[in-house]
Amino acid sequence: MKIQATQSVQLPLLGIVDTLQIRVNPFNLFPTYIEVVWTVSGEGISREGTLILPQDIINAWGTDDTIVKNYVLQQLGLVEEVEPTPTEEEVIEEPIIETPIEEEVVEPTPTEETPPTE
Repeated sequence: MKIQATQSVQLPLLGIVDTLQIRVNPFNLFPTYIEVVWTVSGEGISREGTLILPQDIINAWGTDDTIVKNYVLQQLGLVEEVEPTPTEEEVIEEPIIETPIEEEVVEPTPTEETPPTE
């Protein structure tokens, strides 16, 4: 995952980070808030801290962790750089190599209608 800072960075990163780790601290069965520990790192950059997930994020959080990731990215002023899916024109296909098939030459066999040559 490649992550870049947006214009409204709350934490001066002074570079591009390419790793985001989010660890969730233990919480009760029906929490009113959840604390997460985040770490971002890149070339010569490493920062970490904690964030509190608000109730609306907790309520929306199901089996997909994307909502938590997106919330943390937003709070840190970061956006995920997504690689675009290549179009058909951009997909490089391997060239098709045709190999000629040699035809077998069959000599005609003499029949009764064709007299033998002398």
